[in-house]
Amino acid sequence: MSKENKFKEFFATSWAIDNRTSVYVLAFLISILGMMNYYFIPKEQFPQVVIPYIIVSTPYPGTSPADIENLVTRPIEKQLKSIADEKRNQ
Repeated sequence: MSKENKFKEFFATSWAIDNRTSVYVLAFLISILGMMNYYFIPKEQFPQVVIPYIIVSTPYPGTSPADIENLVTRPIEKQLKSIADEKRNQ
């Protein structure tokens, strides 16, 4: 095995080890530029997300499931069916 193959090194790593101050300055500049870009991003880049789902839970402790369905859940469902563009997923 020759000496040339034994001591292969990556140029960027060797440069970074030899120039620590330059690496610190570069990291600092990248951080400052990143924070400035984050701060000055236009607000329309973050649109408001509207989730078109409604989940209705009808707990009624101490009552049978049949009573909850007949006395609570079905009247709520009747009122919700009157909403326009309502889709039911089951």
